[in-house]
Amino acid sequence: MSFVEFTFDNEEAYARLGAVVGALAKAKADDDFRDDEFWTRFFDDDDALSRFWWPTEAERHDWLRRWQTTPADKRMDDPNLVTPWDFGSMIDAFRNGEYHLIRLRRVRPDHARLEYEPHAYPYGETGCVRPSSKGSASVSPT
Repeated sequence: MSFVEFTFDNEEAYARLGAVVGALAKAKADDDFRDDEFWTRFFDDDDALSRFWWPTEAERHDWLRRWQTTPADKRMDDPNLVTPWDFGSMIDAFRNGEYHLIRLRRVRPDHARLEYEPHAYPYGETGCVRPSSKGSASVSPT
């Protein structure tokens, strides 16, 4: 079993984290992912949602143009191409990750672990967890 460890500031943050982990685990198990509007309800404040990239169609088109005109060996290191996760991509990453979300378990008063079981190697990474936990919780992959 693998895990990602979170620290959180208060019980409300822990409860919100538990709610989204539970919903994501159920959606993965049932292969029944809802639309982005459903998932945004778990991020109940503008600060949490502001950490994602919400590009307009023009912004997305401009980014794609810059991506395609940048040499392939430079794309991953070009700071002009770095954006925060867009919300839908984060949800898709949870959906498509080759792992089973087991549970969120409190391990200390202000620490919890999102436990998961990889199905294959490579199974993807835990990068999708980071944007979903900003604000009142912080993340360290283990």
